[in-house]
Amino acid sequence: MRHNLKGKSGREDTPKPPHAAASKTPFVRRLNRDERRAALLAAAMEVSLEQGIDAISLDAIIRRAGGSRRCIYTAFGGKAGLLVAMEVEIAKEILSIDEVGKSGDLSAALTQFAHNLVTVLMSARGIALSRIIMQDALSSPERAKTFFEQGPGKGARLLAEILETARARGEIEVDDCLAAAHAFIGMVRGNLYLELALRLRAPLDEEEVKTHVNRTVDLFLNGLRPKRQA
Repeated sequence: MRHNLKGKSGREDTPKPPHAAASKTPFVRRLNRDERRAALLAAAMEVSLEQGIDAISLDAIIRRAGGSRRCIYTAFGGKAGLLVAMEVEIAKEILSIDEVGKSGDLSAALTQFAHNLVTVLMSARGIALSRIIMQDALSSPERAKTFFEQGPGKGARLLAEILETARARGEIEVDDCLAAAHAFIGMVRGNLYLELALRLRAPLDEEEVKTHVNRTVDLFLNGLRPKRQA
């Protein structure tokens, strides 16, 4: 029996495929090279924060970020390169101070530096990221060195430049500005960082951060100001 396929016009209608009425698949823009690299790094960070750095695998990263093993090898040269890149990103996040000290006011520069260090490094995320680095350092001294150079080491060098400028203006007297920078960072961290890392105290609120930073800056500067002649 032949089905009647004529429409209102009297002409035969061509049957439509079952999927014809379905909505079109939304267009998904492909990530460019930089976006894909950033997505892979973010996925590696998420996995390491949730499960530890030992849980990072190429498959786990691809499941979160998409892409393929080829994308990872193209962007990083493999898992080892990805881990190095991740630790550099952690260093940047923990110590984002490139613009500190441009005003010429030493006290303000030190205060900003210390505030950045306390609020980022001593946050729950900052401590978690630091644990990742400490865990990975046991298996890769080279990555640990890269992290130090890009993070704490870079921060100390930037702070030393601020101190060098202040010394040139006659505001402070110090023989070794880099050693003084390391000392200041140590003062800011102190046992407070250890207490937070060991969960012996609650995170600092804004007022506590301000108090700690101001006390540290005052103590540091009072030890470096030029000695008055009798």
